[in-house]
Amino acid sequence: MTTTTTVGVTAHRGMLDRIKSGNGFATVLLRAVLKRRDAKVGLGILAFFIAMDIVSMVYLPYNPRAAVAIGINNPAPPSWKFWFGTTDIGQDVFSQWLYGTQSTLLVGFLAALMTAVLGVTTGIIAGYIRVWDEPLMRAADVILTLPALPLLIVAAAFLKPTDLTVAILIAVLSWAGMSRTVRSSVLTLKHLPFVEVAELSNVPKWKIMFVDMFKHTLPLILTYSLFAVGGAILTIAALDFIGVGPVNDYSWGAMITLANDANALISHPAAWWWAFPPGLSIAFLVTGLALVAYGLEAAFKNM
Repeated sequence: MTTTTTVGVTAHRGMLDRIKSGNGFATVLLRAVLKRRDAKVGLGILAFFIAMDIVSMVYLPYNPRAAVAIGINNPAPPSWKFWFGTTDIGQDVFSQWLYGTQSTLLVGFLAALMTAVLGVTTGIIAGYIRVWDEPLMRAADVILTLPALPLLIVAAAFLKPTDLTVAILIAVLSWAGMSRTVRSSVLTLKHLPFVEVAELSNVPKWKIMFVDMFKHTLPLILTYSLFAVGGAILTIAALDFIGVGPVNDYSWGAMITLANDANALISHPAAWWWAFPPGLSIAFLVTGLALVAYGLEAAFKNM
């Protein structure tokens, strides 16, 4: 993330000048991002999955837990009635996939939000208040040395995993990278004239840190947060696959596990339609998030 740190230090001036000229931050950001083809592709992918998440909240073709394909040889391949085919007990794979978008996106964005709150708060404090730098960065170093996935597996074994608890666990083990990135930016920003003027004007330290510093590190925070969403989605998929994820039978990772347990991919004929939709969705969603993140990074550099 070294290039992202540079973005946070150098890109804010042009961005803020455009905002001050009358354009809102969202407008400036969207125009810059839409100039990049990779970012537009990523936004399209992300918009598709968010739309599917919204659809799943109001409509599901079938109950994802019910055996609805009666009187046919299951697992059945995709058809007009069952778009993604059926499972070995006659459940509709499309309904399960659609339902699984809820847990995947919820945990991914919730974990990224918590990671950002922890990382940005500790990073700004460590970078601006010298006495807190050493203890906070040593704590970050400890977190960075911990094996995240094994610890998550152990924690999930002792806790009843829910979307919230898993998101909290992911955030607790993921904030250190963002914290060090934000701190690096703040260490440079605090020597710029606008900070010195604010200090001489007796502006409260909390306002300098969490208004001025936050505003100037927002480019790298947004970019890092998108990578954090992708990382959280991969982590939750891994936990679901090994059976210690949130209590959700039809998250994407759990769907792959159920298909694997039923030998769907090595049976004759192979029931590829059972495992491919959730697997490809995870790959496309994480790729889309990465494309948007790289697009943001490039857009901020050119602003």
